[in-house]
Amino acid sequence: MSFFDSIREKAVNTISQVLEKGTQTGLSKDQQFCYDHKLPFEEKAIDDTAAELNIRQVQNKDSGSKKPFSSGRLFITKQFLIYYDAFDKRNCSFTLHLSTVKKVERMPAMAYGFNLVITTNSQLLITLYLIGLKSDSERFAQSLKIALKDNLANVPKFHSFVQTCYSEYLLCKNNASSEKVVDIPPGGLGLSFKFPGNAKELKDKSKMKLWFDHFRSEGRNLSIIKTPVFYKLIRVGLPNRLRGELWEVCCGSMYLRLNHQGEYQNILNSHKNQQSIAIDEIEKDLNRSLPEYAAYQSAEGIERLRNVLTAYSWKNKEIGYCQAMNIVVAALLIYMSEEQAFWCLNILCERIVPGYYSKTMYGTLLDQRVFESLVQDTMPLLWEHITKFDIQLSVISLPWFLSLYLNSLPLVFAFRILDIFFLEGYKTLFQVALAILKLNGEELLQSEDDGTFFSVLKKYFQTLDQSAHPNSPNPKYRAITKFQELLVTAFKEFSIITDEVILKHRNKHKGSIMQNISTFVKRTELRNLPRLPNLSQQAIDITYDRFYAIVESYNVATGSGSSYMDYKAFKRFMSEICDWVTLEESPDEKNSVFLNTLFISWDQEHQGALKLADIFIGLNKLCEPDLMTAITDFFKLYDNDTGKIDREGILRISEDLLSITRPWREGWMLDSITELAIENSIADKIYQQQKDKKTDEDIPIPSEVNIDKEKLENQQMERYLSAASNFIRRSFEYAQPKEEDILLKDLALDNKITHNAALNPNTPVYLDLPTFRMVILADETYELLFSKTLRNSIHTDTPLNEKAGSMRNIRDMFDGLLADGRRVANKVRRRMDSVATSSVASVNGAGSGSSISDRSRNGDAQDEEEERDDDFGTLSIDEKDKDLLLGHHVSSDIPERSNPDISNSKAEINEELDTHSTKDKKDSNLIEFES
Repeated sequence: MSFFDSIREKAVNTISQVLEKGTQTGLSKDQQFCYDHKLPFEEKAIDDTAAELNIRQVQNKDSGSKKPFSSGRLFITKQFLIYYDAFDKRNCSFTLHLSTVKKVERMPAMAYGFNLVITTNSQLLITLYLIGLKSDSERFAQSLKIALKDNLANVPKFHSFVQTCYSEYLLCKNNASSEKVVDIPPGGLGLSFKFPGNAKELKDKSKMKLWFDHFRSEGRNLSIIKTPVFYKLIRVGLPNRLRGELWEVCCGSMYLRLNHQGEYQNILNSHKNQQSIAIDEIEKDLNRSLPEYAAYQSAEGIERLRNVLTAYSWKNKEIGYCQAMNIVVAALLIYMSEEQAFWCLNILCERIVPGYYSKTMYGTLLDQRVFESLVQDTMPLLWEHITKFDIQLSVISLPWFLSLYLNSLPLVFAFRILDIFFLEGYKTLFQVALAILKLNGEELLQSEDDGTFFSVLKKYFQTLDQSAHPNSPNPKYRAITKFQELLVTAFKEFSIITDEVILKHRNKHKGSIMQNISTFVKRTELRNLPRLPNLSQQAIDITYDRFYAIVESYNVATGSGSSYMDYKAFKRFMSEICDWVTLEESPDEKNSVFLNTLFISWDQEHQGALKLADIFIGLNKLCEPDLMTAITDFFKLYDNDTGKIDREGILRISEDLLSITRPWREGWMLDSITELAIENSIADKIYQQQKDKKTDEDIPIPSEVNIDKEKLENQQMERYLSAASNFIRRSFEYAQPKEEDILLKDLALDNKITHNAALNPNTPVYLDLPTFRMVILADETYELLFSKTLRNSIHTDTPLNEKAGSMRNIRDMFDGLLADGRRVANKVRRRMDSVATSSVASVNGAGSGSSISDRSRNGDAQDEEEERDDDFGTLSIDEKDKDLLLGHHVSSDIPERSNPDISNSKAEINEELDTHSTKDKKDSNLIEFES
């Protein structure tokens, strides 16, 4: 039973690993298929079947065994025929581009029910023995036929593409290719500035001959067959002239280059002479890219490097340009053309090591934690030593991973590691790093600080070409170099470090790393914000979180996506913190008009979107506690930096003020004036009760009240409508005509003017800041709006998952008043004291003739003024504005104009304000207490 249990456990583990791999990478099934076979992500498996195959050369088609040598799975996509061995992928696999297929024949059935023979442009005969039901084999053959037919349009593209492949040129030159490649394909800088290392010592010619034979027997470029020989040739090191092309084959960038021919040059041409932040950073690092290589001391090498980095920064604006990209691209350009390096960089940044070259380098930071975890598991004694002496291993290993060992190892050896890296993927970085620590373990255990630890490793890197066993009596062992020993240790002893093992550790540590990065990024961004005196630290923290929660396309930890907020997201953002913004708009969308004004004003870069700093600066102005500054900021939303607002601007302001005051105008909320009127009504009623009882006991506050809600709402609504009407009338009444109109009036022969020019719709007028302040301060409701009401309606400290829920209806407000009745009790006490004082004065004959009611209201007015001083702070008035400010009533100090209609209008304003004040007094008795 134990045997079957072990099999079952192994099967369960295998299935869980497959499922885990799919979920951890965050890819769909089709994307995972493309990732595994290094295909472009737009590919999708159309059909698949079990198959066995045999491969031989066309010239030897009648010789050799026809027996299949591999059994596996066959897939067809839009542009590719994919096969891999079912038992070991290294035994046989290929990714055959359909453009390389010259002929497909159906063979007579023998032992197998369905046989296909494919002839490729590389003179290979691939015999496919389809396994399964005949109907399934027929369907697969039909799918292949359709895909080949649809791919005919790509055949001319393929023929032009192979002209850029040195493998095709090599075979054509030796009469082993049907393609005609006349010109030598473009290559890397090594052709002009020599390749690193000694070609003779590296046995470059012998390696080239081995690859020539492999290309003849197993295909090349887009039709190469990967057999065990292919992997062995990669391990022993690639020949210099073929290295760039084989890197393309191994990582899959060759398929991107085929599908996007000419795109690289188009990017450079379309963005010629354009500037960006990424380009500025690129220019700083160009001369620091592999300075030991001669090409990067010349204009040619620098220009190639600049072109590739610049093109990629325009293609992938999310990444743009990041640290260490210049080192990697400089290495690629030694063996690749610009276009080859460009597409290889795409695969490297977006598929092989995603997150390594990003704004936050989250991929590298995560892998450093994974590396430490692997050291702890595989070398516990060394890890205990590192922990004991607080050695920062990640600081030492970070450059290894980020620069792909190019900045740490001599270039000759770093390129050997890259050969394997492009074939095997990111696990190569971990295997080599673990082998480095393993081989230097004894010396590292003697290091007790970071400096000594680093020195041991640096010395080791400088001696990689020396014998690993110089004192061995066996000449064979003495011939083994330290680098050869490193490769054997990395890929034999640490072959247990698979992709699945690394993914498991990544999943384990991803949450903590991402949280740390997010915290660091948040702290950095908030530190770089301008001073925000009107926002508390709590409000700043919550606003930051709310901003990025709403900008869902941006990931703070990875730095991916756009960090700008469009208008739709801005509207949602404001609806969560402002009482006067709702997502459910009325048909006229008055609310959106003012939001759009704010959006345009806050967009300092004029990009049609807001960044984080724009939001904070704008909210800081909206929450301004100083009355004059708040009025000024509001005025600047409409003056377009001219200091003047025309007739259309005045109408826009009046509409926006109506929109902002909608919660109070429609009775959703109560402002301070209404609250004060309610308090006074309660106090009057309680005072009357105390007076009837004729007692000096403590003033009791009733637990319930009956209110005329509709009447209170109508009273507040009328006040806000009256304020809006008065704003328009006073704005045009005190608006000033333009200078040319004044000049014409002065030059007129007849000075008998019968109307105010500003009120004439045909006369251009403007409203300047002093006049705007005067008009606002002339109305008690709008003065309160800018000094207190608007500020209190913005809740920047509202928790992230909640909306601004401070809209209080009248019943809620009464409950608060009755729960804490100290303010009401104080008002009642002042009324009683005022009556007592008035009685004493009357007995002594010193009465002023004022009624008790009048004195009581005067006391309330004083109390109200004291509360405003506490809420508004000290109001500073400019000297130039003193003669224009009206206060709660129109001042008699306003300079008279020659037009008699203006004086009449001022008198009407005073009369209306007095009437309005009297009406408020009459409506103060709104509350009836229950018995």
